[in-house]
Amino acid sequence: MRNDASYPIRRARNLLILPTIAMLLFVNSAAADICGYPERGTLVVTRDGQETGTFRVGLAETRDQHRKGLMGCRGLATGSGLLFIYSDARKRIFWMKDTPLPLAIVFISASGRIAAIEAGQPFSTHHIRSPDDIQYVLEIQQAEARALQVGDRITLQLAPE
Repeated sequence: MRNDASYPIRRARNLLILPTIAMLLFVNSAAADICGYPERGTLVVTRDGQETGTFRVGLAETRDQHRKGLMGCRGLATGSGLLFIYSDARKRIFWMKDTPLPLAIVFISASGRIAAIEAGQPFSTHHIRSPDDIQYVLEIQQAEARALQVGDRITLQLAPE
């Protein structure tokens, strides 16, 4: 037992600090979450050997993830996006029916080149079609797509698991 009169104050302060630290750790781990998808890597966009964009990405790899995409996502952090990975290259169709954000739909060929960049309007049921067979699609904020061009090369660097 301590006779120090400040002991109860220090103990109370420590009890307040521990939950605060735990909350900060939770917030930092949540920052790695991209609209319900864990951050899985970095997608780098280059043109003529120069980097034109970098995005932290979650991956949509399953049929259910492909269907859901960013539906219901109310905020997408700058420099982040969702990369759809398909097992084969074919024509793809997207829409924004339940998506409240204006997104750029970046269609990417099997060889890793941007084939088209289309604007997706919030809650639109308009079908956004790829111009050719594509194997990947990147969804990012519309404003961030302005730095990208058809023909740019895409490289995915997966984070270690």
